[in-house]
Order: sequence, then structure tokens, then C-alpha cells
Amino acid sequence: MNSRKIKLLIITLLALLVAGCISEPLTGTGKEEDKIVTISASVPAETRVTYDDSTRKLSWQEGDKLLLAGYDGATYKGSRIFNWDSGNTFTGQEVTGATTYKAYYPGEIITLDDNGNVQPLAADFWQQTQTGNGATDHLRHKLLLFDKNANALDQTFSLALKSDILRFTLGGIPQDVGTLRSLIYTVETATGVFKSLQLNVNGVTFSSALDTLTAFLAFDPAGVKIAEDGEVKITLIGDKAYKWSNTIVSGMLYVAGKRYTANVSGTWTEIVNPLSYVAEYNVNQAGDDFVTNLTSCTGSGYFTWNNALNINISGYHLPSNQEWFGIVPEAPGYVRFRATTSYDNITENVIVQGDTITMTSDFRNPKIPTSYALRYKGTDMVSAWKYEYVSNSNETHLKITSRIVAPSVTINDIANDAYWSTNTGNDVVRYFPASGRSNGYGLRIIGFFWSSTEDQINPDYACCMLFTNEEARTSNLYSKTNGYTVRLFAD
Repeated sequence: MNSRKIKLLIITLLALLVAGCISEPLTGTGKEEDKIVTISASVPAETRVTYDDSTRKLSWQEGDKLLLAGYDGATYKGSRIFNWDSGNTFTGQEVTGATTYKAYYPGEIITLDDNGNVQPLAADFWQQTQTGNGATDHLRHKLLLFDKNANALDQTFSLALKSDILRFTLGGIPQDVGTLRSLIYTVETATGVFKSLQLNVNGVTFSSALDTLTAFLAFDPAGVKIAEDGEVKITLIGDKAYKWSNTIVSGMLYVAGKRYTANVSGTWTEIVNPLSYVAEYNVNQAGDDFVTNLTSCTGSGYFTWNNALNINISGYHLPSNQEWFGIVPEAPGYVRFRATTSYDNITENVIVQGDTITMTSDFRNPKIPTSYALRYKGTDMVSAWKYEYVSNSNETHLKITSRIVAPSVTINDIANDAYWSTNTGNDVVRYFPASGRSNGYGLRIIGFFWSSTEDQINPDYACCMLFTNEEARTSNLYSKTNGYTVRLFAD
């Protein structure tokens, strides 16, 4: 077949969403700027289509490929990959029988069906990792450029940008965020319905000398909008997680082919992991302070339920059963140590710091004696949980590890040892000794921890959190006269 060169002109619609003042950093109105941009012929040969934010221009790079779909009239005849040559020219083979063509970038990613229709992108196409503050290299190959007008090969192809670019200019970031791993942009598309876009970040660590971030995210605007009076959130996940949020009164619709900005220099609020509110140690035998050993099965105090209610340590309280639900699920069977089970989208009703929360959770128990959970889905506190029964004589205990994660994380991502061996900066860990009860029952095997909740049917009984070498669960009912250990929660 004959090889032919074609010249291509990118026409992009890159626009700027003007930010507001500090009190209203993100507004719902925008204006278009630099609508038509002609690609340069003198760009150094590096890699992929590159984006220059200072000029908002796109340019071809070494290795770029176009997919040309050939047609004879309305009949699709097949497709060919054309490789970037120089300037605005690409070289490739004609499609047999084709007289006109449509062009798509990136050519090695876009796929067509037997009728020439563009197929859905791979699920991971929009995953991006920015390395360094202000870098744009990661946008390469994440920009969709289409010319769906049928052109002959000797005509100029004008490719329009079908994706968007969102620039974040963030200030006042707390240094507690530490080494940044993820930026998550969440918009309320309808009342109570949220959509999140995620950017992974490397090479940025916040400190007293660095409290700003410039980040870029390419995304598909389809289905992305801000409803009237919709909430907008930007979440930063590093050693700790923080969020900024605002309400957009007029709402906003994202339009393909534009560049938007989000300027934020306001108040960042820490997203506290629910496990952080659990005291690190059991209450001592005198009931006036905490023990000093995390895992010893002996040394903690044993208290009847009434005595547990009267413990008074400043800043702490005896948790209700619904507060315990937020740490260890209510029903038996979800956290198992000697069986392999699987549960998805389990509805849980819990209380965290006085707030009643309805969430969904996924559970996996693939490895004895370890159980995994993805909990608080649908909330800002979506988090990965790891429950381990550690059998070690007088140090036998339940170990719970939890970390705030991005909404894109799945239960299958976290249900393995490899996941928990890295990115441990924002992990919260609590140990619960297997102290049994005061008469020696269950010592070094079982842990009993009182809640403040009485049984609604039998007033002689109250609820507690329990773990054994088989499972962990809350809402077990036992006589108030039993002597159990006490773990307090922060006020």
C-alpha cells in the first residue's frame, strides 16, 4: 500500500474558569480564552502530546499516534495507525477502499467496533500521577482529540479536544498533610449524589516552607457537573487527610474542550479516622488512668457495667454500642479469623463523635487469621481496615489498623499484605488485649469491652465488643455484674 503524509491542525477550546476571592474560592461562572490554538512545528522531540499551561497550547511529540478510520461514503472500511513524523505531519498506510477518514488521538488507545464507532475507554485510562509541584507531563496521552468530520487524506484534519483540564492552585495547606499521595476532587452532581476525580501525586511534601500546590488533572466532562447549591470538595491524602469544601449556589456544567481552574486559599479541615478517637490503652485497675502496656493480657482493670459507667477520666467517655459499631461491626460474620467469607455493600449505622452516620462497607476474609474491610463508603471517612488476631501467649490481642483512602480504592485493592506494607504514613493502629473476664474466663484468648448501652429487653444485661480467635463483633449481651475491661473513646 502507498504511504501518505497528512497535515493536522489542532483546534482546541481551552477556557479558564475564573476563581473568586478567598471567601468563595470556586465560582460557578467562566469565560473562554485562547479558543483556537495552532500547533507549533518547532517543538523538541520528546514524548506524546504535551500541554503548556502558560500558553494553554498543545503540541505533537515523538511517539504520538493517530488512529484514522477509513470510509467509502457512509461505509466503514477499517482503520490504520499513523505515526507522527515532524511538524504537523503523520505517516501511515491508506485503508483499502477508503476515500475519507476520521481521526482520533491517542491512536493506540482508541478502539472502534465493526461499524467504526468509538468504544468505551479502559477503566484505568483516566488514572494519572503527577510527579512534582506544577508538573504537566502526566497529561500526555490523557487528552482525547477527535476529528469526526470525514476528510480526504490531502485535506487538513482539525482535531477538537474532547476532554478537559482542571488546574488546581491550592494554598494554606497544613504541613500535617506531609507527603502527598492523592488529590481528590468531588462534586455533588445531584442532591446527595457525588462524583469523584482522583489525581495521584509523587514528589510533594508539605512543610513550614511549602503550603501551596499546583496540580493538573485531565478528565472526561461527561456526567461531571455541579448541581445548584451543590457541594465541591478537594481532599488531600498524605500522612494525614484534609479537605476543603464550598457550596456552588448556581451550579456549573463542565463542557468538553476547556481548561478550568480551582483557586483555593481558605480553611482546610482534617478528616479524622474514626479509629483515632479510641484511646490507645485500657483503663487501669484503679479506674483513674490508663495502663502503659498496649498488648499485655494482664494488668488492665476489670469492672462491672455500673462501675464502668462511673469511670471519670478527663476527655474520655465509655462508648455506646453504636460508637463501637464504627470500629468493630455490629453483626457476627463480617470480621472472621478462621473462615474465608466475602460481603459487599453492607449497610452500617454508626456514631462518630456524636454524629450518626449511615455508610456501606465491604468485607473480605481471605487469609487466616486476618480480615479486611473497606468501610465508611459514601462519606469523607472512607477507609481501609485490617483486623488481625495475634496469638502470642500473654500478648495475645486484636490489632486493628485503619487508613483514610481515596473513593476509588476497592476492597480487592486492600485485601492483601502488599497493600499494607507501603504508604503507612496515615495509618492508625489500636491494640486490644485478650484479657478475658475477671474470673479468668477467656484470659489470653478472648477480649470483652463494655459499652454504655443497656439491653432494651432485659435491664440486667448490657452490650459489649467481643473478639475471639474466630471473629470480632459488637452488640453481644452479657450480665452487668460480669467484670470486663474498659476502653474509652475521646470526647
